[in-house]
Amino acid sequence: MRMNKQIVVTDWIKEKPRLGSFLKLTLSSDERRILRGKRFTDCDQEIILQLPRKGKLNDGDILSTNKSNFYIVIVAKKENLVEISSNSKIELIKTAYHLGNRHVEVEIEEDFLLTKSDYVIENMLKNFNVDFVNTHKKFSPERGAHSHE
Repeated sequence: MRMNKQIVVTDWIKEKPRLGSFLKLTLSSDERRILRGKRFTDCDQEIILQLPRKGKLNDGDILSTNKSNFYIVIVAKKENLVEISSNSKIELIKTAYHLGNRHVEVEIEEDFLLTKSDYVIENMLKNFNVDFVNTHKKFSPERGAHSHE
């Protein structure tokens, strides 16, 4: 769906509207932190993000625009990641500590950790009692303790 007039994305909305047109905007975890600027939707429609600076975009977020009944849906892009697991919870905790000590972004799940694929990190992981495999998934890292998101 192409629109002639510029589409400006203005805010998050809490519930999905029953009626309206929806465009998908697929973004990486890094791109979902940037709340201002020009983007292109999955169907190559140019949009301008002018969102309040109050967080980050999450998978499934619905955004309002300057067009009546016209919305943007955020889709988290699949990224190259390392999935880290262990039979020992304490080993996962130690690994999360060391990754955080290196300011590496980590998504923490019940039985595993996810981080971006990086050969330096993968070499470091060989020093811990953990298993790790490369995977291709959506990535939603934890916010930092001093984050302004």
